[in-house]
Amino acid sequence: MGRKWTKAQFKEAFKRGLGSSYLMLKESNNREKYMDIVLWCCLRNTRYDMQCEGGRGSFLYKAICLYEDKSCFEEAIIRKFMQKNLDTGLFSQLCELLYLFAAEGSTKPRETLYEKYNALLGLLSRRNNPAVKESLEWLCVWLTSLDGFSAFKSIVMHLGEYAFNNGEATDTDWFYSNAKNKFGVKRVDTFLQSNAAKSDYVKAFLNSASQTTNHDRRAFEPPALEELIEAAKEKQGGFRSRGLALRFSRTATEDELLRLAEYAVQETDLEIKLELLWSFKKVRFPLGEQFIFELAECDNEAIRAVAFEMLQHLPSDRIHGYAINLIKQKKELASALSLLCYCYESDDEAILLEGIQSLPVSYEDGGWHGVFKDVENLLDNRLVRMDSAVFTYIYRQTLCSYCRHKLIKGMSKRKMLSKEMLEECVHDSYKDTRDFAIRRLGKGPVK
Repeated sequence: MGRKWTKAQFKEAFKRGLGSSYLMLKESNNREKYMDIVLWCCLRNTRYDMQCEGGRGSFLYKAICLYEDKSCFEEAIIRKFMQKNLDTGLFSQLCELLYLFAAEGSTKPRETLYEKYNALLGLLSRRNNPAVKESLEWLCVWLTSLDGFSAFKSIVMHLGEYAFNNGEATDTDWFYSNAKNKFGVKRVDTFLQSNAAKSDYVKAFLNSASQTTNHDRRAFEPPALEELIEAAKEKQGGFRSRGLALRFSRTATEDELLRLAEYAVQETDLEIKLELLWSFKKVRFPLGEQFIFELAECDNEAIRAVAFEMLQHLPSDRIHGYAINLIKQKKELASALSLLCYCYESDDEAILLEGIQSLPVSYEDGGWHGVFKDVENLLDNRLVRMDSAVFTYIYRQTLCSYCRHKLIKGMSKRKMLSKEMLEECVHDSYKDTRDFAIRRLGKGPVK
């Protein structure tokens, strides 16, 4: 498979969670050469999208286990874990790694997890800090994985004591639902309900966990055009007006969309114009292409970005030529590449590949992320005939393991997946990718 990589190549693949990096490390005769990179990734959150990707702990721990002496990893992870003010992504990763060490019988990681638990409980009692609550909840989940139902009962008492003494909910919905998934709904609820009558703390936890938020139904009703225009004029960061704009676009009549478009065309304040145009990110703009082309050349970057999304709903020869011309000039490259995916033609494959290879892929600039997703969507269009090269490039380059999973499934349907790639996917950082590859290869559980 040609896995004689430089350290830089290994680092790029390993931080992405590619199974090929694990296989290279496993087959290497000089693993010590890459040890600092494995540790570097353990002590940093290398996920691009925390909400979608899941944890990297098991992927990292498998790599750690390739080394005979794991103690240097364990010690460094403990030191990092005990630092204050870690971001949630890194904290959850370190929790999982220490859990895996402890689950294999290592004493110090277990002691460290409980030491941090007690410290966070103390902080919880002294000040209402959302970051402390979130970290504590992560830790509670891993402690119940480590020590089972006895840990759940102890944690319920501690969190219930906090809720009882402070008269406020502990925001532990995830911990509660995770416990029900682990131990069964009947066991969890039977314990809570039978003990609530005997313990104020259990009762307080149960009341806290059972609270539901009553949402204002009006917040989900489609807004009137006048309400949308008023919200756009508020200029308060766009959050409210953009939510209204997207809801408006889902239910608006053709006449309402036409009136909104005419109002947006006449608006001279660019901030207000931007908010008014937000509806047309999702629906066709009714006044034709010319106005959108003018917006795409606007000095305002945010308006240009919206204009390119508006053009996606109006595929035409002119728009196709416009996208191709921008790509050749390397202007508005991310927006132009995404646009090309909506008016893609059979002769575009080479320029599409060249274009995405020119895009910088980094955590700081996420322009590549939207482009990669739009290219991946071409796999769903059976009328599009493409070679695997562009998709293989995205597979290697994306920083998002969730997107990689969706890509792999699409490539599989197109019969573009080689056995080598499937073998790599067995060791991918994303669990669903691993499970998919194992099923496709007809393998049993992978050690």
